[in-house]
Amino acid sequence: MEIMPKHKPIYFADPKISDEVKDRVREFVAKHPIASSTIKALLATAILGGVLTIAAVAPGIVAFAGKGLAMAKKNKQERYQNLWARFHALKKRNVFECVGESPNGGLIYRFTESGRDLTKKLLLETLEIKSSSKWDKKWHVVVFDIPEKYKKARYALWSQLKNLGFYQLQRSVWVHPFPCEHEIKFLCDIFNIHPFVEVFTTEDLNNGKILYHFKSILRKTV
Repeated sequence: MEIMPKHKPIYFADPKISDEVKDRVREFVAKHPIASSTIKALLATAILGGVLTIAAVAPGIVAFAGKGLAMAKKNKQERYQNLWARFHALKKRNVFECVGESPNGGLIYRFTESGRDLTKKLLLETLEIKSSSKWDKKWHVVVFDIPEKYKKARYALWSQLKNLGFYQLQRSVWVHPFPCEHEIKFLCDIFNIHPFVEVFTTEDLNNGKILYHFKSILRKTV
């Protein structure tokens, strides 16, 4: 591999990345230490406010860069060059912008608006509905009425609800037995559809099909 020229350390700091997003990404990296692509490792590094130098990358991110990189422990330079090459390519695509210089002479970068859009795919992978140790017999119902001009967001929400294991009671009514308000708010933030989505809780859903759909996870909470 061609040796890259020396450059200043790259620091990532984006005030628009919330602590909730960072916590989700940090937990996701911990649960999935071997990912499939270098770009995920780089995006996770930037979201977490990490550093891109040969000596220091955000904890856990080197392993997160994929099996090929994680296994090449003896070649630290090669792992780093892969991350740097991806950063350089994304910078050319206007994913990152330089916003200043750190006290030690490094360069500080943050996501551009288009860059934040790119992070959505990774952020969606961090979502999951956590099971409770004991079910409280309450159903969490998601209802939405998203206008046709936002049909892409409507389809994206529909796909995510399906991926998260919700039961589709009606076309725009989805049900889950465990708390999901934070996850739905997160989806609404990403797709910018807050005015069109409601979440409420009820104990009055006497539908055998719903119970059957969730029988495997509810059996563990009895």
